[in-house]
Amino acid sequence: MKTCSPLLAAAVFALLFSGVFPSGFAQLTLERRGNLDVQADSLDFDAATNTVTARGNVELRKGRQSLRADMIRYHVQTEQAHARGNVVFVNDGQIWEGEELNYNFITGAGDFPSLLLTFNPFRIQAEQAERLSPIHMQMNGVVLTTCDDVENPEFAIRASRVDVYEDEVFAMRNAVFFLRGVPFFYLPRLSLDQQRQATNIDVVPGYGSRDGFYVLTGYNRYPSEGYRTKTHVDLRSERGIAVGQDFFWYDPAENRDFTRLRGYYANDQRPYRSTNEEERLRAQGIDLDENRYRLDFFHRSDFSANDNLRVRAAYLSDARVVQDFFRSEFREEPVPETRATYSVNGTRWMASVEALRQLNEDEFESVNRMPEARFLLPLASVGDLGFMVESDSSAGYLERTFSRFQRETQNREEFDTFRAHTENRLYFPFQVDGWLNVIPRAGITYTYYGETLRQESVVTTESVTDPETGVITSTFQTNQVTRASSADGRLLPEIGLESSFKAYGIMHEGPTGLGTGLRHVVEPFSNYTFIPEPDLTPDRIYQFDEIDRLGERHDLRFGVRNKFQTRRPRPNNPANIHDLANISVSTRYDLRSEADPSLGNILIDTELRLVDWLYVRFDTEFNTDRSEIETFNTELRIQDPETRSSLSLDQRYRVDARHTLQLGYDVNPQARFGVKGYTRFELENDGFEEQEIMLRWETDCVGYGLGLLWLKGDEGLDGPDGEDEYKVWVQFWLTAFPRAILDTGSRR
Repeated sequence: MKTCSPLLAAAVFALLFSGVFPSGFAQLTLERRGNLDVQADSLDFDAATNTVTARGNVELRKGRQSLRADMIRYHVQTEQAHARGNVVFVNDGQIWEGEELNYNFITGAGDFPSLLLTFNPFRIQAEQAERLSPIHMQMNGVVLTTCDDVENPEFAIRASRVDVYEDEVFAMRNAVFFLRGVPFFYLPRLSLDQQRQATNIDVVPGYGSRDGFYVLTGYNRYPSEGYRTKTHVDLRSERGIAVGQDFFWYDPAENRDFTRLRGYYANDQRPYRSTNEEERLRAQGIDLDENRYRLDFFHRSDFSANDNLRVRAAYLSDARVVQDFFRSEFREEPVPETRATYSVNGTRWMASVEALRQLNEDEFESVNRMPEARFLLPLASVGDLGFMVESDSSAGYLERTFSRFQRETQNREEFDTFRAHTENRLYFPFQVDGWLNVIPRAGITYTYYGETLRQESVVTTESVTDPETGVITSTFQTNQVTRASSADGRLLPEIGLESSFKAYGIMHEGPTGLGTGLRHVVEPFSNYTFIPEPDLTPDRIYQFDEIDRLGERHDLRFGVRNKFQTRRPRPNNPANIHDLANISVSTRYDLRSEADPSLGNILIDTELRLVDWLYVRFDTEFNTDRSEIETFNTELRIQDPETRSSLSLDQRYRVDARHTLQLGYDVNPQARFGVKGYTRFELENDGFEEQEIMLRWETDCVGYGLGLLWLKGDEGLDGPDGEDEYKVWVQFWLTAFPRAILDTGSRR
């Protein structure tokens, strides 16, 4: 093997041929080949044409470009190269393979009669390819795949022509999609971006008992960096056609800004399942027609680490459009909100301005804030005086609105007013004998209302005349009527005293299997609060939120916290203390003489972290008056750190209301075969209410999914209202894009 660096090659040529070639050749070679390295078994130079011919294991390198072949003929001045035999051209990590190539290292232009390209994760085979510029290449007769086998790929896209821009964006003409050799989709134009995280075409066929046969499609495009679009065309045989358009803007560099605008329209031929359901829902004020739509907007701007803006808006055609077409979103947000919040965090303070308004005022009730400002001083020390202060203040114009059904059938009247509220507390913590923590406090809370309420007695008279005697009998009835009143303020002075202490005992000092050592920590605590009854009581205040329910208090909250701890080393903390169990029991005793009952509910909150892969928490509330459990909730989380498999179990119980169990699982999410699902079970009477499962299987380059969804019908109703609803759908995705959509069937 012969290796020639630029300087060595120039020196050799100048020495051997200085008497034969023009004296300017050596200098010309240095200028034109100063950044080009050549490796070859043999080198020949033709002075007449100023061309170097290299044979045998030839490699030319220039910057991030390299050209390897059996033979390369290279023109010194123009840097035009012609390569033949086992040609491999690498340009900034992208690999081109073929039998022949013409390429210019100055202009970046070249052509392959036929070639195989590797643009990770894509592999492309083309009958003819031409590089028009450093950022533009054009190919004809193209087969594009993410599979290793290009000759017989499991998945492929065939196109008559492909334009590649900046080695990232592929603009395809007459694209035909093939799966296992069978064509299944066609697009006259298609744009692919190798930087994206999901497949560009999402196609989900399936069947639903309500929808009939359906095909849900999503077409993704990346017109420019930081901008993405997704177009939906959904066909449902029993309900009709639906279309949607999503827009995404984002900051690809620092991820500080993100904007999402989504629109969806369905010409729904069956908004109700039956005439019985239509009558029942309309009686509840839920009116549906064929034209159903959803507009959704979200924006996030992180101007710095300390201030940010969040905007969320949603406008719906009816109260059930999200539930019918975007079920997973409905689980997370049953009632949509339109909210804009600007927040600023200082060194020792936080401030925000929030505007909230319900755009779907005929469908949902709401508390609108137009706007409301808040200023918060978290608990902090005051110099070296030993005092600590905290303050929370807000002011804004509030409006309480009700749905059309509530206004028309329940005679609910909307109200609004200006409200300014401030809570301020002063603490003086100290210890007694070095073990008892005592924190006396004093506070003042004041709330101003631009309009209040007053109770008036209204006397109504009803007269009845006896037709025989002509005697008139009158009856009088007195009713209490609430009317708007003038502005007023509510003052709530407060005094209180908190106390607590900790005691611990070493239960075991050696290894336990859960860590090293075992310690039990006990912390009894109490909190006394006294607030006298204000002149402005809650019955004279418009009710918007918990602030308006504040009033007289005289009670003692007390309880005990128990912790079981061990030492469990961490990489940066070898003596790390780990809480195995954290158990808290508390209640409140009402000291007001007229209070009945005096002892409040008993609250128990338990958190277990025995091993890193298991988390358990449960809380309960015991009603001491009725001697029964009022609420009982459980959370269980299991995750395998190696396979990323997970199991989540949520149980919710409220007396005389509900007792549900929700199970979510994801088994082998990174393996070739996996299962993901969700189940909701009503433990009282109804049994299973909802089940969803996705079976996933992946080959070397294609993933396949089978989804099933089942919803329990309304018991006690005849016909379609009482029938269960189910869906079955299939999906496939490219394993080169692991974040491909897997839950489209359940989302819509």
